[in-house]
Amino acid sequence: MSTRLSVEERRAHLIEAAIGLAERKGVAAVTTRDVAQAAGVSLGVVHYCFENKDALMTEVVKTLTTELRDSVDGDPRVHEWHEKGLGALRSLLRMALGVMWHDIERTPDRQLLTYEITTYALREGDATPERLGIAREQYAFNDSTLLAVLEMATSLTGTAWRLPPSALSRLMLSMIDGLVLRWLVDEDSVTANEQLDHISDIVAAQAIE
Repeated sequence: MSTRLSVEERRAHLIEAAIGLAERKGVAAVTTRDVAQAAGVSLGVVHYCFENKDALMTEVVKTLTTELRDSVDGDPRVHEWHEKGLGALRSLLRMALGVMWHDIERTPDRQLLTYEITTYALREGDATPERLGIAREQYAFNDSTLLAVLEMATSLTGTAWRLPPSALSRLMLSMIDGLVLRWLVDEDSVTANEQLDHISDIVAAQAIE
């Protein structure tokens, strides 16, 4: 790797190397030495950018979630949105979910990896309690990502939430989490999209003008 890369660029390169390895080998089998080799850098570079494997895995799950968030933020329909009211809120939520779902279907290995990291953190947490932090930070970051979507939706449509947005983001995440896992099992995209309609209805029903 070029020595001219910034620390953030180095970190991003190492995260992508870790994702590729974890998709092929499984999270438990990945070592920082493997990541260094895959990224073409010394082991010292990995430990300069990340304290240990757990810190690297925490950044991996943030990266995977950020990719979905950025797909919504980067959609021109969001920036051009001008409709107001509850119906518009429901439409905007469904559009945002559809954009995320497009990326989910395009990257099934990455989606499976998110569940594997959760399982890894929970299973290893008995022996290494600090590893529970990977899963907890993973879901806290996911919550904050959906919270941003919910706040964006009400801001653009001139509506407000009946429930605290933080509670609603947690509910929404639980529904999406289960939907993605089910889709990974049965690959039924038609039913998955129907469920996205229902999720949009359930969440939009918690808004007022």
